[in-house]
Amino acid sequence: MTAPERSRLARERLSRELRRLRTEAKMTGTATARATGMSQSKLSKIENGMLLPSVTDVERLVAELSATRETKAELVELARQLHAEAETRRVVLHRGAHRHQQTVARIEARATTSRFFQNAGVPSLLQSENYLRVVLNSTPSHEQDTAIGTLRSRRARMDDLGKRFVFLLAESALRWRMGSADLMCEQIDHLVQLMRRPNVQLGVVPWSVDANMVAPHGFQVYDERVVTLTVLTGNATITDPHDVREYLALFGRLERLALRGDELEELLDQISRDHRKLG
Repeated sequence: MTAPERSRLARERLSRELRRLRTEAKMTGTATARATGMSQSKLSKIENGMLLPSVTDVERLVAELSATRETKAELVELARQLHAEAETRRVVLHRGAHRHQQTVARIEARATTSRFFQNAGVPSLLQSENYLRVVLNSTPSHEQDTAIGTLRSRRARMDDLGKRFVFLLAESALRWRMGSADLMCEQIDHLVQLMRRPNVQLGVVPWSVDANMVAPHGFQVYDERVVTLTVLTGNATITDPHDVREYLALFGRLERLALRGDELEELLDQISRDHRKLG
């Protein structure tokens, strides 16, 4: 049974037990709601599993409905566990480049292994200065310098040989034109230099490979604890262990398709030549 299924069954049990207690106490919904300081509509949603009650709500209900000591303790603890799971599964959306850079910087500082996948554009840690400024072009000017400063601090952590950085790019990420041929070729040269660092691994999934899977967006996985990803209106942080394992599994499948070493350098050289042809 998966974690979401267990959570669903636990919520159903909590609502069912609260409804049973009220029925056995021979109290109406209106009377129970009034006695516990909540609306009748809220109580109805709790009993029908449409609303997860707070721990305080459950404490008031089990006290008013004269539950046994064992039942009180069991249902209050169940509510605590469900709220802890709900908080873990919460996806936090951050708006603004600077705020996202700060959040990621804190996560990266604690991580031993950082994994990055991108299918459109180059990950920020691998961007050349000129490429970065194009990426930040739509960011308000008063945020750009701060975002660049935070990113430089993040990049400095790549000098720590106790940390490992694994980058996977779809070939499309390097063919996605962010500017002139000179800018794109400079960016590819920058990648070649970075991939020679002992704690940096770079792989590219060529367009010609039979991937037989869908990778709908780029993402980053820090150790086995946190996933971050960028959406149109902000940047999301995911900490649910089940979700993190799903992203790690996808990263592993993509990693097996990637070119490395001499084959990768040949591909990068070909992409540079193609950018030059386009001018």
